[in-house]
Amino acid sequence: MSTAVFGRGLAEGWRGLTIAAGSVAAMLVLGLAVYQDLDLSIYEGLPDVVRSLLGIPQHADASLMAYNEMLAAIGALAFVGVAIAIGAFAVAGEEANRTLSMVLAAPVSRTRFALSKAAAMLALLIASGALLWGVAAIAPIALGVEVGQAHVFALMLHLTANAIFHGSLAFAIGAATGRKGLAAGVAASVMVLGWLGTGLLPIWRENAADWIPWYWFNGSKPLVNGIDGGQLALLLVGAAILIGLGVLGFRGREVRLFQSGSSLLDRARAVPALAKVLQPTGKGSSLFGLRLAAQQVLVSYVVFILALVMGVAMPFMYKGLASMMTQFSQSFPQSMADLFGGGDLATPPGFLHLETFGMMAPIGVILVAAAAAASGIAGEERARRMSTLLAQPISRTRVYLTVAAATAAYVGIVAGSLFLGTWAGIAMSGMDVEIANLAWACGLLALLGLFFGALALLISAATGKPSLAVWATTAIAVVGFFGYTLLLAAGKEGWGWWSPFRAYLYGPPLQDGGTWWQPTWLAVGAVLLVAAGLPLFLRRDVRSGS
Repeated sequence: MSTAVFGRGLAEGWRGLTIAAGSVAAMLVLGLAVYQDLDLSIYEGLPDVVRSLLGIPQHADASLMAYNEMLAAIGALAFVGVAIAIGAFAVAGEEANRTLSMVLAAPVSRTRFALSKAAAMLALLIASGALLWGVAAIAPIALGVEVGQAHVFALMLHLTANAIFHGSLAFAIGAATGRKGLAAGVAASVMVLGWLGTGLLPIWRENAADWIPWYWFNGSKPLVNGIDGGQLALLLVGAAILIGLGVLGFRGREVRLFQSGSSLLDRARAVPALAKVLQPTGKGSSLFGLRLAAQQVLVSYVVFILALVMGVAMPFMYKGLASMMTQFSQSFPQSMADLFGGGDLATPPGFLHLETFGMMAPIGVILVAAAAAASGIAGEERARRMSTLLAQPISRTRVYLTVAAATAAYVGIVAGSLFLGTWAGIAMSGMDVEIANLAWACGLLALLGLFFGALALLISAATGKPSLAVWATTAIAVVGFFGYTLLLAAGKEGWGWWSPFRAYLYGPPLQDGGTWWQPTWLAVGAVLLVAAGLPLFLRRDVRSGS
């Protein structure tokens, strides 16, 4: 192993994991505190078997359900999502930045380089898992919550192994292909589809989700039942195999120096209505066209998941599970639904809101917006292209506004695709959902994406650090979502006025439509953030190093 490459890998990933782990830990403590204020007396008298199915260990307070809700849902998605980003960047990111060839020109073999980057990824994930475990172990003691026979260490061990597996999957694809977007997209698809399948397939048929990696994480309910050696082995052995395959693939291929193949931008230029906007200027592609092409792989995957998997498929899934959902909703407390953004499993709009619009759609649109905004300014600086760009007769204001416009275009593509996909699914399945309410929900989703894209743009313009822009935006989104949904579950919805998610989730819009203040809140916030970021970019020096 190369110590220098290992240290470089640690330096590249520690900030994102620290922000993600810190945000999840803070929300875990807040969730545990809020759960103590909820009326959970209904769970106290339930048989131990039923309490176990709900994720409550024997002799433990019912408020310990917060651990399953926080660490098995959005907390796990955030933690594993960062692991995927680190794994995808480990090798393929170096290629994208055109630094890999320089590293390999030093006396470092490909095998040592890849194994050192993999070791750095593992070290970061294990350290972050240990941090979360420490917080999860101390929080009940500090808050006076009875943990009973809860296996907190087992839950955190499974969560860390899950992050290692998905990070290794992204590492393997990135190392074997040199395509960071492909690696992150495939691994994120496995994560999201696994999370959905683990929650929905067992309702249809028992053991139907046993083959899904996400089920190996929480299917055995480690908080209640302790470590499951078989499922833990599947995750860790699978990760080892994936890393080995990635190293072998990296050893036998050429390092990619240029992008090839038809791009989304090339296909868009074939559309007459877009040809004039995206046509080359004579000195290369237009600035807007270059920014529009930058995140095409990520956008393609997000559109595929949201429009086809979530949009088209979910209405059909509800039709097949309608009777089961009605029965399940009777034992599913509203406070639990509120933690995922509200909704009612017994109604078609409520089901779509809980499964798609409450949490998954915001994750997708915020991911795209933050990546587009951060890469447009700070990403160009890290790649040492911004100074070359500004040496041309192009003002900083034009660069800034072009990045903002490209981010808005991407957000519009994601929200519009979800609208069309869900509309198609509703029409083909005969689901009873008002199209006007669907338009409200997708419109507010677009504005939510613009708000967080503007936030990422401001941080990117102020600092020139793409990782800080992405992960700070992610942390604020996690805090904003959990902060509002926890208040919603506690019956203090009005206290969430500070969160952009209140403007997005209030109603919910898919069930009840929207009101005038919701789009106003998000639109005004986005405009103010964009306006605040421009003078910061105009007045600072352009970063020339990474």
